Amino acid sequence: MTFDETLAEQIRMCAACPKMCRHVCPTFFAWRSDSPTPHGRALLIHQSIIGTREIDERGIEVLFQCLECSHCLTWCKPEIDIATIVEEQRRVLVAEERRPKGLDEMALAIKQYHNPYSEPHASRNNWLSIKKKKEGKSLFYFTGCTAAYREQEIASSTVELLESLGYRISIGNGSSDEWCCGSPLFRTGDIELGLEQARHNTQMLNELDVEAIVVTCPGCFRVLSKDYPEHGLVLNKPVRHISELLDEIKDHLPAADFEGKITYHDPCHLGRHSNIYDAPRNVIKQVSHSNLTEMERTRDNAMCCGNGAGLRTLFPEHAKKIGMERVQQAKQSGASILVTSCPFCKNMLQSQSGNDLTVLDLPELVLQAKRSRKVKTH
Repeated sequence: MTFDETLAEQIRMCAACPKMCRHVCPTFFAWRSDSPTPHGRALLIHQSIIGTREIDERGIEVLFQCLECSHCLTWCKPEIDIATIVEEQRRVLVAEERRPKGLDEMALAIKQYHNPYSEPHASRNNWLSIKKKKEGKSLFYFTGCTAAYREQEIASSTVELLESLGYRISIGNGSSDEWCCGSPLFRTGDIELGLEQARHNTQMLNELDVEAIVVTCPGCFRVLSKDYPEHGLVLNKPVRHISELLDEIKDHLPAADFEGKITYHDPCHLGRHSNIYDAPRNVIKQVSHSNLTEMERTRDNAMCCGNGAGLRTLFPEHAKKIGMERVQQAKQSGASILVTSCPFCKNMLQSQSGNDLTVLDLPELVLQAKRSRKVKTH
């Protein structure tokens, strides 16, 4: 791969750095090796640029051990975005048909079924119940694959909540045929198949007669609002993450007494990649009478859940180790409820939470407050 001189110099600087960022790198935590760190990945690419070492099978493995969480960027004084550089190198490996086989299976599933889980496309949203309302601000809820197939309580809670707040909701089915947003493909380097999904979604969304698009998945949010426009695919209506939407109307949200403290996990795509930190916290404080306690590592210093950029697909046990560590950090805060605002994060954190921590997505928390003045946990 050919990098321009500026980017090649950034890679060299990263490869020659004292590598202090490795102490916040979740894959360094999972493997306890210098190879799967920002420095290790930069060194591989630098050696390839200057011709001292080709990227072999071990190098490919290291490049796909990155979560692309960008935590290293928050510690990097020269602000070298090694996650984006890694993603660029992944594109080359995909083009050369050298990506890990596990990602071939994921890509094939998305191509055939328009979701990474190989679930029937026809069942994507046909289970969701929508009221046929004639009044209220019209929103299209882009459910995303994980809420549609794996964390359905998030999708159903979002629809019920927004309808109760007076919105007129529509979802992807029939002529409004939602496909995978393409995030798993963009992040793992399969740009062509990602754009195939993106072009379909752009045409479908631009034909809708609604005021805005709302998403619960930060991966969808990042792709729809950033990746699509970068490739000339511009949506003709605003894309809002559910946390932003609820924050705008927080004075109209219900409040309840939650049993135990609540803490919040910042999803990488929502926090570091989209700079949305305050909105979900404002909502949690509003519906819980300010019953929010922070973890030690929070906001741009929050640890990744371990479920992104193909890591759980390729290295499930290491991904779970990262998720377990984040759960332990939540428990150390003294909280009995862990809230996030991402189906992917909820899926990982809940799988590692045990019996003494309730894991909820933001719309689920708000809906619980609406249903009860006093909310019990385990």
